[in-house]
Amino acid sequence: MQSKWLIKNIKYDYKGLSRTIGLPEEICRCLINRCPGSIEEIRDYLEPDLEKLHDPSLLKDMDVAMEMILSAIEEERKIRLVGDFDIDGSMSIFVALSALEKAGAQVDYEIPDRIRDGYGINKDMVQQAKEDGVDLIITFDNGISAMEAVTYAREIGMEIIVTDHHDVPYILENGEKKEVLPPAHAVVNPKREECAYPYKMLCGAAVAFKLVSRLYHELGIPEEELLEYIPFVAIATVGDIVDLTGENRIIVKHGLEMLKSIRNEGLLALAEASKVDIKNISTYIIGFVLGPCFNAAGRLSTAKMTIELLFAEGERAKSLARELYELNQTRRAMTDEGMVLAEEEIRRNRREEDQVIVVKLPDVHESLAGIIAGRVKERYYRPTIVLTRTENGLKGSARSIEEYNIFEGLNHSKDYLTRFGGHPMAAGLSMDEDKLDSFREDLKRKANLGKEDLFPKVTIDARLSPALITEKFVESLEKLEPFGKANPKPIFAEKNLLIHQVYLMGRDKDHMKLVFNVDGIYVEGVYFYGVRQMEEYFREVHHKEVGDLSQELKNRKCDILYYPDINTYNGTSKVQLKISDFRIA
Repeated sequence: MQSKWLIKNIKYDYKGLSRTIGLPEEICRCLINRCPGSIEEIRDYLEPDLEKLHDPSLLKDMDVAMEMILSAIEEERKIRLVGDFDIDGSMSIFVALSALEKAGAQVDYEIPDRIRDGYGINKDMVQQAKEDGVDLIITFDNGISAMEAVTYAREIGMEIIVTDHHDVPYILENGEKKEVLPPAHAVVNPKREECAYPYKMLCGAAVAFKLVSRLYHELGIPEEELLEYIPFVAIATVGDIVDLTGENRIIVKHGLEMLKSIRNEGLLALAEASKVDIKNISTYIIGFVLGPCFNAAGRLSTAKMTIELLFAEGERAKSLARELYELNQTRRAMTDEGMVLAEEEIRRNRREEDQVIVVKLPDVHESLAGIIAGRVKERYYRPTIVLTRTENGLKGSARSIEEYNIFEGLNHSKDYLTRFGGHPMAAGLSMDEDKLDSFREDLKRKANLGKEDLFPKVTIDARLSPALITEKFVESLEKLEPFGKANPKPIFAEKNLLIHQVYLMGRDKDHMKLVFNVDGIYVEGVYFYGVRQMEEYFREVHHKEVGDLSQELKNRKCDILYYPDINTYNGTSKVQLKISDFRIA
């Protein structure tokens, strides 16, 4: 699907800013597109400082939660932590468990089984905790929508603290939203309406870190011991795809640097198994290499493997790391098969033009629904829900586009659901199978998306001739890192570039290297998976099939979107463009 290109053009004194901070004007444009604030805010963006992390005491109910935890430690009462089965939930448990053990607590943990238990704490887990002699339950990365389980905990006389970062459920009264909080003794969630905490976009592990930070302060444990958890919070922040702004940017910037010298044997073993040099760690490596391995444990086995790995040493660490890596390889193959089935289902039922695509894949592993939904969303640029069949009906995941809040969409159609929860861009849901058709129609009827909403848009930071890019320019761009959600990698554009030569690369010849003649200067660009994109472009725009793509493109002019990088080969470095989109001029 061809995207619409839009240039972001915020009025600003870029020349003046360039002189003040010593960066090229084009980079200043990228900077203001991401941080349109005062000079002080811009400096904070460029130089994230751990000292700027907010006081955890600002979180609503933090005081109550801390009193309960300190009392349980002092009275040697048993604490159980309940996490989630994804990377954020796992890192939350690792951080909290490590810290509480260091604080002298009698503590253990539980993570729900994705298939048997589903998402979050439930009544059975509460009952088991009671039978095990647990006095205090603390949830991490879940619990904000667990009304039944939390109510039951209170009924049987247990203490319970909910820490979470997901959107707070609500009901509509007279057209206004009213929060519905679980009846826990304390609910620590920055997204609560009454919470005065300045930054709302923390992940679950970051909320856990805030709890630990306050605990260490109360117990007088040195700050350097607290900072040891920053790398793991950074992994969760990137892996859970929360905004890389504000505190999250500070955590990830410092976490990445600390990961380069990490001593955790389990993490190092996973990097080795994944053929990753930890000294070159980046948000990309976390998001697309290591993160999926952690998530594979919760998808196909148990997320407890992640916790065990992070506490493991020696051969045990290496063995677990290899197992996680292989699980992820299996997950990738199963996902590819599921995507083929999804495409067939969509074409067979002509759902390509549905405002919200709802696909039932009864035999696909339920843990893969979210990944497949994400791929379908990218393919058709439609909010997408993928449902699989379980013993208790249909269960699935939703992934959305910027123009549609999927959490609110599900809330408007919640009468058809037995359970749901999540964010504006991603959610989970369960329903009875006989409600599917009615749910699909209700969701589509209420979606209210226009044609413009269902067309992918790419925001360009600046027009920039590749001939002007130097290695120093690329190094200066790195000051905008780490890149991720809400702090995307800059996109530059140039028009009417003459294609001098085209080479197909890769085992399947699906990648491209293009050489451009820019006013007599030859600049190389790589376009990963560009062959399929080019072929689709010619079919959609020029209504033709292309035989020899290299010959078809040679000596033609094109417009491109790109990000400049440095390619080093045999000790020689040169600027190389990483192409993300193109048009034949």
